[in-house]
Amino acid sequence: MISHTERPLIPREATRTVVRERLYDRILRGKLAPGGPIRLDDAAAALGVSVTPVREALIELEVNGIVEMSLGRGFRVTPLAVAEVTDVYPLIWTLECFALKQAPHLGPKRLQALEEINGRLVAQSADPVKAVELDEAWHDALLQDSGNALALEQLRMLKRRVRRYEVRFMSATGTRPSADQHETIIQALREGRREDALTALERNWRTGPELLVPWLEMEGG
Repeated sequence: MISHTERPLIPREATRTVVRERLYDRILRGKLAPGGPIRLDDAAAALGVSVTPVREALIELEVNGIVEMSLGRGFRVTPLAVAEVTDVYPLIWTLECFALKQAPHLGPKRLQALEEINGRLVAQSADPVKAVELDEAWHDALLQDSGNALALEQLRMLKRRVRRYEVRFMSATGTRPSADQHETIIQALREGRREDALTALERNWRTGPELLVPWLEMEGG
């Protein structure tokens, strides 16, 4: 029995995961700006933890391409770059189309779930982070029955890289993810037109770089 003076210990892995996601959220919301330094002491104080889990979390984010580390200079948020957009988005639409091809026919319940998420996306206008999260939830639901776990794992990692571009772009322009494009995909699947759905899915992801690249070039990215 644990006495009232004792508290159960939180495993280090859990602490690191929480710290990683909170740091990632601060990056998404621009509290840690692209190209800006991340000071371990400041981040630890802001999150109410020691420096060790912050360092461990940043190393994980470095692996995902979200932050960079250089000897003698510490960590910084990876700058936004046109090259990353043009490299990553084609991988996302290729893997998503591949995963949808492998998924079985989407039944009425799954299509209804997609409609519901899309409706929530339409209603979400205030918070770009929430809008991007709902957009990602919609795509996750679309591919939920795909049997290729490796493809889905790679997609999650790639989407973490581009999510910060989308949030920053939406914050600057007021743009939101295209619910109309999602509806086109749903309708094609409902009518059994799998190839049309795949074309529309690729079109949905191609919209990203078409919007982001000119904006980044104007911003000097």
